Amino acid sequence: MNDLIVPPYLVRTAIAAACVMAAGTVVRLVAIRKQPNDVAAQRLQSLKTWWIITSLVIGAALAGPLAIVILAALVSLLALREYAALPFQPPLDRNALWGGYGLVLCSYGALLFGQGELFVKGFPLLAVLLPSTLLILSGDAAQYTRQVARMTWGLLVTAYGIGHLALLVKPPPSATPDTDVVGLFLFVVAVTEVNDIAQALGGRRIGRRKLSAISPRKTWEGFACGLFVSVIVAVLLGRWLTTLALGPLAAAGVLISVAGLLGDLNISGLKREVGVKDSGTMVPGQGGILDRIDSLTFTAPLFYYFYLYYWLGTSK
Repeated sequence: MNDLIVPPYLVRTAIAAACVMAAGTVVRLVAIRKQPNDVAAQRLQSLKTWWIITSLVIGAALAGPLAIVILAALVSLLALREYAALPFQPPLDRNALWGGYGLVLCSYGALLFGQGELFVKGFPLLAVLLPSTLLILSGDAAQYTRQVARMTWGLLVTAYGIGHLALLVKPPPSATPDTDVVGLFLFVVAVTEVNDIAQALGGRRIGRRKLSAISPRKTWEGFACGLFVSVIVAVLLGRWLTTLALGPLAAAGVLISVAGLLGDLNISGLKREVGVKDSGTMVPGQGGILDRIDSLTFTAPLFYYFYLYYWLGTSK
């Protein structure tokens, strides 16, 4: 993409996003008039946060791949910081944590310089070797495997999962698709967030049967609503933002809906283990940053490999 010329479809996407947010704002303001003051204040704050999130995502898309990589890196670093602040017993080893920050920075640096293949193959290995090595050097063997496992898990979720958003716009040379990669980024983010909202609203309105004990608010009816809406949005939005055909777009909608649910439950399991309701307070009205990106930690990597498989298959 020419750094000086914004593609028309991105301009139209920005306008469409602003219109959707404006319509959603009107609906939310009308709805909260009937709510108690504390609930109304929380939902109003959440609405303001949605405007900020939408502005950051659209702004990064308009600025191009470099801005998207920087945004993803910032999100990963903040998410890892929030993860480390959770009340683990014992707390995460500080040396391993600082090593984790360094690994995240180096990994996104590799992406910026076109080393996507190094990120894909090297990060999971280093996410195990680095914490292990630093703990060995510190001589602290207390709960050694638990410390290594927690640090590795945190790195894979906060950096490797979210890093695939950056990988979509900075893929390895051997896996560069013949489409505007920024559209792929917008597609997976938009469908993921729509799925989150549809599952939450569907579960709140018609939810009856509990889906998992890990998250009592999750229901099969909410999941069905999210799945239905995700497929529709994926088909409609995908024709605008990607080169996928109708069938693969519908499949992508199903994949993102299922992966989004699992990503959400993954973070819910973490919070239940450490005994907290929200992962933090970094995202006003919505909890912590892990609460906001939970679905994306699964949808981003799975959609990347789904699209890569599709592109490699159709380019032969």
